[in-house]
Amino acid sequence: MPHCRAMWRRSAKPTVDTPACLIFAADHGVAKDASEGGMNCSSYPQAVSRKVLEGLDNGIAGESVLARCNGVALRVVDVGLADGPVDYDWSGNVVHSSEDKLKGGTKNFCRGSAMTQEEMELCLQSGRAETGKFIDEIGCNIVMFGEVGIGNTTTSSALIAALTGVDAEAVRETGASTTRDGINDEVIAKKISIIKEAMEYHKSSSLEGAPFKAQKAVGGEVQK
Repeated sequence: MPHCRAMWRRSAKPTVDTPACLIFAADHGVAKDASEGGMNCSSYPQAVSRKVLEGLDNGIAGESVLARCNGVALRVVDVGLADGPVDYDWSGNVVHSSEDKLKGGTKNFCRGSAMTQEEMELCLQSGRAETGKFIDEIGCNIVMFGEVGIGNTTTSSALIAALTGVDAEAVRETGASTTRDGINDEVIAKKISIIKEAMEYHKSSSLEGAPFKAQKAVGGEVQK
């Protein structure tokens, strides 16, 4: 889409010679184990989110390799990962924690709002601030965004359902349940059930076309 790049860059000859990738990472209350008040929405435990970031911080994750091979500056921001079994200090070179980090991640949106109004506003503020800071430091002319967090597809699907009023079955994603053996239908059915439960709890009709209300009710720190 060269015409879009020209418009964004305000140039008839846009270039993409200093690309950068900014990844936001956070955990979701709906992905917590049932024993911790969550819904076990994913095929994988929530602790995997932190392991992915450890790989990124050490330069061994898939995104790290792709960025290195293509000359892309990479930065990862922890905006709400759940606490791990042991303390882990991010290097600050690739991964660092946001000053506005939502400690412990969001809450289970099937039992209440994912975030308070203040928490949601801090997440939006963090996204703007981190993006501006990254662009200023790197001097990049294009930024790609990414996200890390077990339960992201469930939260994204819930957010789309809330904003549009579309049925959960039409917006659900397979997420990490897709393997070489195909799609796990049981996991998909569970995700649909969770999204429907959340829509019923929050009376989703009141969230249609209301992005901030929907974000507060069923969103996440990386869905902004």
